[in-house]
Amino acid sequence: MEIGSIFEIDVEDLFKEGNNEFYLPFMDKRDYIYNKFFNTGRSAIEYLLREVISPKNDFKILLPAFTCSSIIDAVNRAGLNYEFYSITDEFQIDIKSIEKKLDDKLKIIYIIQYFGGYQNQESYDFLKKVQSENIIIIKDITHSLYTKHPKFIGFGDYVLGSLRKWLPIPDGAFLCSTNLIPDLLIEDSFNGYSFNYFVAQVMKGTYLHNTDLNKNQFLRLNQQAMESLFSDYMIRNMTSVSQRYLSSYNMESLIEQRVKNYDYLVEKTKKLSFIKPIFVRQKGQVPFGFVVLCDQRDKVFKYLIDNDIYCNIHWKLTHDCSNTDEVSEKLSKKILTIPCDQRYGKKEMDYIIHVLETYDE
Repeated sequence: MEIGSIFEIDVEDLFKEGNNEFYLPFMDKRDYIYNKFFNTGRSAIEYLLREVISPKNDFKILLPAFTCSSIIDAVNRAGLNYEFYSITDEFQIDIKSIEKKLDDKLKIIYIIQYFGGYQNQESYDFLKKVQSENIIIIKDITHSLYTKHPKFIGFGDYVLGSLRKWLPIPDGAFLCSTNLIPDLLIEDSFNGYSFNYFVAQVMKGTYLHNTDLNKNQFLRLNQQAMESLFSDYMIRNMTSVSQRYLSSYNMESLIEQRVKNYDYLVEKTKKLSFIKPIFVRQKGQVPFGFVVLCDQRDKVFKYLIDNDIYCNIHWKLTHDCSNTDEVSEKLSKKILTIPCDQRYGKKEMDYIIHVLETYDE
C-alpha cells in the first residue's frame, strides 16, 4: 500500500464534462465577482502585487514568519519591501508583533489560514480594524480552500490560493476579489512543469493498478517537473486540463471524505504520546492533512516513508524566518503533515494508524 505523494490522475476523469462555475465555500454571501486563474499560487501573488495593487517602491508588506519560501520569492519578484510578523502556537497572528510594525509605509498585510483553520474572534476584529484604516488584507487560503465560516475566513480585500495542493490536477491557482482585477494577457499555460507533472500523474495512476511497472519512470518525470517549477517563474494561465476538472468534480464528496479521515485519525491516535494534532477540528473546518507536532519529527518522517506513507513538512523555514520568530522556528522543527485526503478511506487510515502504533520511540 502506498499513501501520499503526488495526486494520481485517473484517465477516466479526463473524459468527464461539467459546467460547474468556480466556487469555494468562503464565497457564500460575499460578492467575489472578479476571478482570475494562474498556473501556481506564486504566480497569483506576483500578479496581484505587480499588476493589481501596484504599490510604490517604498511601500511595505508584512508577511508571517511561518511561511513558504515561494511566497517570499513572489514578493521579491514584485519588488516590494517586506518584514515578518510572528504567529502564535495556535497558528493565529501575533497581534502585538504586527502592532509594532505599523507605520506610514505599511500598506499590505499577508495572512495565511493554516491547515484548514480560520481566524479567531480577536484576530478577526484586529484585522478588520486595520482594514478599515486602508491597509490591504491579502488572505491566502491555500490550506483552507474548503473551510467555511460566516466571518472568519475569506474577508480579505483579495483572496488567493493554490488549487493543485487539493486536487488531481497538474496546476492551478486562483485570485479573487470584490475589487476589479484587470484581466491582463499572461503567458500560455503549458510549460516544462505542467507537461511533465501531468504525465507523471497519469503514469502514477496506472502504476497504482499495476505495481509491476517501473515506479522510477514517473518519479523521474516528477523530479523534472519540480526542477522546471523552480526555474521558470513566468506568470502563466491555468491549463485547460485543470480547468476541465474544476468544472466537473464533486466538491461535497471531497469535503466529506477528508473530514471523515481526519476525525478518524484524531480519535485513533489519542494514545500515541509522540504526536499531537495541531487542532481538534471545529465546525466548518476541512483539513489540509493530518497535521501533527512531533518532537522526533525527522525520525518519524523517515519511518513513515520506509513504510510507503509519504508525508510533507510545511514548512522548512528560510534562515530569515527562523531568526525572526521563535514560535515559527519551533513549529517548523516539529510539524508533519500526514496525508488523509479524498483518495483514501478507512483501509488506508487503519494502515497509517498501524504504522504509527508500531513506531519505536
